[in-house]
Amino acid sequence: METVASQANNPEHTGTLHPELVSMANELAPRLFAVAQQYPVGGGEFDGHIAAWGLAYEDGRAQVISAGGRAYYSLSSPESAVRWFGKPADTQAWLIWPGAGSDSGKRSA
Repeated sequence: METVASQANNPEHTGTLHPELVSMANELAPRLFAVAQQYPVGGGEFDGHIAAWGLAYEDGRAQVISAGGRAYYSLSSPESAVRWFGKPADTQAWLIWPGAGSDSGKRSA
């Protein structure tokens, strides 16, 4: 069986629009976010974890997948994910925007 090299890695096959398409990809790339959860574990102590990862699109929509990969959501906004993961009532959930600095989370739910 003969192996064919991928055109994507071959500079001869990038096309004349390559620079413009790279610029477009950089400008329109969805933004990565995490959904964090904090919950009581007893004795006034709390624990937490990253419950889900998401992509926020330029038009406001978001795609979210639970950290375990068992649940997938197509939502109207990243903030909508906070409502999904902010249950039960004693659980807090918020968004974290990786790379946005140490105080990049919006507390919610």
